[in-house]
Amino acid sequence: MIGLIGRKVGMTRLFGQDGKSLAVTAILAGPCYVIQIRTDEREGYQAVQLGAFDRRKKLVRKPQRGHFAKAGVEPKAKLAEFRVANTDLYQPGQELRVDIFAGGDRVNVVGTSKGKGFAGAVKRWGFAGGPKSHGQSDRHRAPGSIGGASWPSRVWKGMKMAGRMGSERITVRNLEVVKVDLEHNLVMVKGAVPGARNGYVLIQRTTELKSLPSDSEVVETTEKEAQAQEKTQEEPTPVVGKTEVPSSTQEKAPREDVSDEVDEAPARKEASHKKSVDKTKPEEKAKKDSSKETASQKTEAEAPVSSQGKVSQDMDQSTEVSPKRKSTGEKKEG
Repeated sequence: MIGLIGRKVGMTRLFGQDGKSLAVTAILAGPCYVIQIRTDEREGYQAVQLGAFDRRKKLVRKPQRGHFAKAGVEPKAKLAEFRVANTDLYQPGQELRVDIFAGGDRVNVVGTSKGKGFAGAVKRWGFAGGPKSHGQSDRHRAPGSIGGASWPSRVWKGMKMAGRMGSERITVRNLEVVKVDLEHNLVMVKGAVPGARNGYVLIQRTTELKSLPSDSEVVETTEKEAQAQEKTQEEPTPVVGKTEVPSSTQEKAPREDVSDEVDEAPARKEASHKKSVDKTKPEEKAKKDSSKETASQKTEAEAPVSSQGKVSQDMDQSTEVSPKRKSTGEKKEG
């Protein structure tokens, strides 16, 4: 995403709408001009080279003068490249101003920190130093142990020690743009920015934060939420501990014969039988009775005579009273 080349003016403060004081850094950004366009066919990547802040021709070498003359721009003191997704939107000589930013935008600011020269471990890394008593007269700002004698018998690579401090390229991310002054080409950024006064900085809109949804997307989301709420209201609340089976599956599913079923109680069977008998119509009852009588007559007619005689003899024998019963009967009569 395109950005601007700026120069750090200094720090000041602004008051917000709620009356609170905000510490801001004023950056003089541009105007910047497109000097060259990098393409995939020629350089292997897509970028736009910008130039800012005029420089006298006397201080510019001839090859550089020709480079600026191609774009039709006066020589510039600072050049920088910004990666872009589409280079067709830019042309050599095009002017870019601070109006590409607005209040509330989030930007990344790249600058070179102040050079401190050679510094000790306490200043450079924030070490606490040694003890201040018990005879420690020369260990107040010492770094302490940097390695063992027996093992590892050397100093580990990257050990924090004294050395040159500052003068490094630093990126401060996600800073808020508080105010944009179009008349004076100033961008007020909340917080501190690396570098000394009049130092060059690069301002670029951050790509880490997602853009807010548009009005159409908000309307679509609200409609979807309303539909979801209607569905939840229409659907019945499930009962805990019971699994509901859809009606379609109940109708289609065949009835399974369960071998381990417990027989019903006899009383329950009798009650169900009585209910079924009561429900039957009188005409059906008469038909059933007549059919039973005809069946019994047929069986008697079909049965042989000898068997009928035997059955009558057996019945006579069973009806005879035993002698014990006779004696008991006589005693009772007497």
